[in-house]
Amino acid sequence: MYFSEDFSYQCPLKINCGSYALAGLPSELTAYDVNHPLILASHHQIGAKPVQTVVDAFRSSRMTVAMYDQISDQMEPSLLPMLLTLYQDGGCDSLIAIGGNAVVDAAKCLNVLVAVNARSKKIGTTPGEGGADALAPLFLVATPGGNGYEATHWANDPSGLLCAARLMPSVAFIDPVMMEGRQRDVVNGGLIGLAHAVEAFLDDAAGPLARAHAHTAISLMMHYLPMAIGGDEYPQSLSGVVCGQIVAGCAFSAASPGVCHTLANHLAAYTELPKGYLMALFLPHRLAETSRQDADQVGQLLYPMLGAQDFALTARTLQAPRAIAILWELYDALNQTLTVRIPIRLKKAGLTDDQLKKAQGQLMTASADNALVNIFSRAI
Repeated sequence: MYFSEDFSYQCPLKINCGSYALAGLPSELTAYDVNHPLILASHHQIGAKPVQTVVDAFRSSRMTVAMYDQISDQMEPSLLPMLLTLYQDGGCDSLIAIGGNAVVDAAKCLNVLVAVNARSKKIGTTPGEGGADALAPLFLVATPGGNGYEATHWANDPSGLLCAARLMPSVAFIDPVMMEGRQRDVVNGGLIGLAHAVEAFLDDAAGPLARAHAHTAISLMMHYLPMAIGGDEYPQSLSGVVCGQIVAGCAFSAASPGVCHTLANHLAAYTELPKGYLMALFLPHRLAETSRQDADQVGQLLYPMLGAQDFALTARTLQAPRAIAILWELYDALNQTLTVRIPIRLKKAGLTDDQLKKAQGQLMTASADNALVNIFSRAI
């Protein structure tokens, strides 16, 4: 491992994991000196047990909670102004996001909007001038699935991407009672976490602390994702996958967005496959391309994938090819159960020859990174 003495690493996220973790929600709010949260949830969760569980956590406290549980899968431009009015009129001082995807994106964007609006009133500027001061505490109640940005300093807003260290949640709760999700969402979130963790592991510039988080995330995902899909110890396995996603998000925040992440976003317009499936498709090809330049770096992935003993027993020259083979074996194992299978080639992902040529041409025009083009070509 190359050690760069020039790196910066910030991970303010606290993780509460385990049975009855949600019971500690009120005390965590008290620790941040807030007592009137706005709870945000998806319209899919209206009246659902997970949402009621979060609300029930406050029954014995003297806190007042507000709720908006009609966030759609895609944020509409009118959503944030409406949530800002709800937050301000309700006298809220913190945010609780249940789940992932658009719910967490909305919570992060709302947090910025609240801070900027408060600052404009304080100093007499117009909204949008200046920047956000300290954001309100954001508490993440994690569930399976997600888009990979939940525990990061990234957020999607209606006009693009936001990136700031303060966007990371303050506390994440991983409670077995919240471990419900559709198979496709569970796999997609898990594969995003795995790809983010592997690429952060390979990014020496991210520093050794990010690598440590990536190591843990890879181990959790390799162990628990097949179990979660297979139904063995279901709530515990899903908790392991979700924990892996959260830790992968911490590592991803310190690294540059990787090749698999970039290519999956590039191809999202051409296929209905979830981005996690696309990242998974590119990942073995990314490792094969990287091993041409530095096989030892790829070989070190065998440690978090299999553990210290198997890593030590594998000849150095075989570590990189074995790490790549293990990824294919993981996909084969998952595909035995999945109704939507992880493709091994782009042509198997439903893209036509014309679409592939167009996507490849756009990639060659837009990017000066030969690795992107080479890995795309490998995956066709």
